[in-house]
Order: sequence, then C-alpha cells, then structure tokens
Amino acid sequence: MSFLNSFDISAYGLSAQRARVNTISSNIANAQTTRTDEGGPYRRREVVFKAIDFNEVYNRAIKENNNRLGYSDPLNENEEGSKVNPAIMSVIVDKIVRDDSDFKMKYDPTHPDADAKGYVAYPNINPVIEMADLVEATRSYQANVAAFDSAKKMATSAISLLQ
Repeated sequence: MSFLNSFDISAYGLSAQRARVNTISSNIANAQTTRTDEGGPYRRREVVFKAIDFNEVYNRAIKENNNRLGYSDPLNENEEGSKVNPAIMSVIVDKIVRDDSDFKMKYDPTHPDADAKGYVAYPNINPVIEMADLVEATRSYQANVAAFDSAKKMATSAISLLQ
C-alpha cells in the first residue's frame, strides 16, 4: 500500500465522520423543534456509510484522466513482477436517511402546536443517544487524524532517508 493511498483513505474517513458529526449536531439542535417547513416536528436523521474499493476508485480516476495522474506504486508488485491488487477499503457517505419512527407526544395544552386533546408532537430524538453517537463520531474522526499523522511521519522519515 502506498503512502498516497493511506492519505486518501484517512481523508475519506475524515470526510465521512465530519458529515456524521454535522448530522448529529443538527439532530441535537432541533430536539425541541415542533414545526418545520415540511410540516410537523423535526425528524431525526442518520448518516449511512458505504464501503468502497479504493483501488477501483483510483483506477477509474486514472482512466478518466487519461493516465495523467502520473503516479504508480513500484512496490505494488509480486515476485513475478505483475501488479497486485490488495483489497484496500475506504468509506464514503452513501446517504442521509430520515428516521420515520413515531414522535414523542407530551401533554401541553398551552403550546401553540398542541392538538385538540392538548398533546404536542416532539421530534423522535433522544439527546442521550445523540451525545453518545457524537462522542463516537468524534473519536472516529480523531482516529483518522492520528492515522493521517502516522502516514505523514512515515513519509517524512522515508524522504529524509533518501536525502
């Protein structure tokens, strides 16, 4: 695996976790929103990730750019000299889905959005679960930063050996 692949994989992970943090933050910010432009309370959203074969993405980019990327990994060969295609996986955001579970109904007849029986529909958001997910996403983001920094240090060390 080349250093450039390591950087790209970490960057994909950073991007995916950033999207997850933003979505969770939006959920927390709208935990009490009872009226939206779509009508009704805010609905919780979740990020769905998709694993991708990084080599496939890279090879497609080379073909689309008529091999102008100009990079090939000389160490990516087996004993016979033919190229090896290891399963390098990365992650991207596939989609952001809406959680259509039932709203939380609370009795508050003085609320402007109360129904005829005095109940108000609140978003289907549990702040405790959202905070736990936010901590997990933040830690995953930090792990990708650490992996990126490690790859950078290895590349710097390799370059200093060549000088």
